[in-house]
Amino acid sequence: MIDLAYRSGEISVIQAHTVCENDEFEYEFGLDPKLIHRPAKSERGAPVFFYAVFKTKDGGYGFEVMSVEDIRSHAAKYSQSYNSAYSPWKTNFEEMAKKTVLKKALKYAPLKSDFVRQVSADETIKTELSDDMFSVPAETIEVEGVEVDTETGEVTEADND
Repeated sequence: MIDLAYRSGEISVIQAHTVCENDEFEYEFGLDPKLIHRPAKSERGAPVFFYAVFKTKDGGYGFEVMSVEDIRSHAAKYSQSYNSAYSPWKTNFEEMAKKTVLKKALKYAPLKSDFVRQVSADETIKTELSDDMFSVPAETIEVEGVEVDTETGEVTEADND
């Protein structure tokens, strides 16, 4: 995703970071938005916030901040695999959180339509190859021991009794 943003030709800097409980962190929104993050030199503590920032080549910038609770709520609502034991949300929460906040920040970046199409296709499952992968419909893959509620998209462990 970061590589795609750089290739858009509009972005000069893009970063996503974890803020821990002992870091110095402050941010403000409004007409003069501000973000300051000074990581603790040692014993940073547990993660409490995640943020992503971007700067455009013409000097514009933007950022998004989400608390750990915000990230968990977002994942539970939008990720079909969030509750699965096999989910990257369980095995690599910090990286998934950074990806989430990065996607939210980039909604405000001046990016070309190719980037937007790539982001919308993120996390879809395709079982066919094509010159234009956007024309291939996303599919559901059955995984042994996992059930998906077709109404809600919720992923749960299968009841194999």
